Amino acid sequence: MSRYPAVLLILFLSLFVLVSMLVPVSLRAQDRSEAYAFIIYAEGYDLSIFRNGELNTYDVLVDNVVGMPLLAGDLVQTDAQTFVEIQVMPARTVVKVAENTTFEIERLGGSGGGTFNMTYGRLRARVERVTQQDPFEVRGFSAVAGVRGTDFGFDSVVERESASELRTRVYVFEGEVDVSDRPPEGLPEEVQTVRVAANQMVNVTTEVPDIPPTIDAQPDEARPDPALVPTRRVVFQQEEIEPEIQEFWQRETFREEPVDPDLVDERFPGINARVQQLSEERRRYEELQRLRREGLLMAPDELLAEAAGPLEMEPERQPVGVDLEGPRPSDRAQRLVLLPQEDLSLRRQTRMAGHWLLGLGITMELAGAATAWFGQGYRSFSDLESGGPGVAMMTGGGVFITSGLISYIISIIAD
Repeated sequence: MSRYPAVLLILFLSLFVLVSMLVPVSLRAQDRSEAYAFIIYAEGYDLSIFRNGELNTYDVLVDNVVGMPLLAGDLVQTDAQTFVEIQVMPARTVVKVAENTTFEIERLGGSGGGTFNMTYGRLRARVERVTQQDPFEVRGFSAVAGVRGTDFGFDSVVERESASELRTRVYVFEGEVDVSDRPPEGLPEEVQTVRVAANQMVNVTTEVPDIPPTIDAQPDEARPDPALVPTRRVVFQQEEIEPEIQEFWQRETFREEPVDPDLVDERFPGINARVQQLSEERRRYEELQRLRREGLLMAPDELLAEAAGPLEMEPERQPVGVDLEGPRPSDRAQRLVLLPQEDLSLRRQTRMAGHWLLGLGITMELAGAATAWFGQGYRSFSDLESGGPGVAMMTGGGVFITSGLISYIISIIAD
């Protein structure tokens, strides 16, 4: 009988240890209830994010974008000479986004998987192994690359010679990637799939058929009859990775190591609270959109019309949020963010000129000071009054520094 208290004590201690182990896990799961990604590195000029119907542009040199969380549904665009690295939580998966790239974070899973929907541009992903239920995918117009753990790149471009020809390139540095054709939704086309191994790539070329516009078609009509739509031609071509791609990613390699998922809140204090705030804003926005679609919420102009009194002839009510006379501001912003900006804008050119002028001015100041000290033996400010090559270089450097500061200030005011 003396054994029973000992057995009960062992059971009690085992239960206590189990509960103590599960509580921290449950707390961490609660903290990570909202799947998100965040920026761990940025260089260049402008980064645009289209979220909740609003377009916000950030200057990566001025705004603190490192540590900025991103959620499913965000549309992201990098401008010319702008590169960012994004870590997908709660894993060490890092996505390197090249310049002139536009994509949507379509889905973020709970274990590090997700779906990036590419519109235009180039990216590279180092994917930590994820589960089969939560894979990592990159989708372009004509192809889908699905992985569970590898290092690969994805390009989506339009051929300049033929605007009706879209080209997707998927290339693998480590591991394997399954690349599938992406047929248009609703069209009965067979899906092709190829497996791409390390140091290999596949070109997916899609010839988009010209579909003549239907004059009698209404905006809210269903998709066209698949039997009347010309079958598009998709070509898969496997080959070695092109030297241009190898050279590009050797030059633009990953700059930042991924953050330990358990230490993200220590590295970026308040990031989890910010994610919860953004998630709540997203839920409110989606609810407002639903109410407007269902006609349960009137737009501000409708409220003003009701306050002014009934009109003599009330027009037929259109779905709220649809402007038949022109695009809504959010639509214009969305179209703007989808356009690749391959050339630097005047504002960015002014800012770049300011950087070069500042760098050149500082260099001339240092060279002039070295010449005056070592070459001319100047030891005090009174010696500078006698002039010489060192003083001339320092004077020129001061002019360049002043011009650079003025250019930089003008570029910031232009925002």
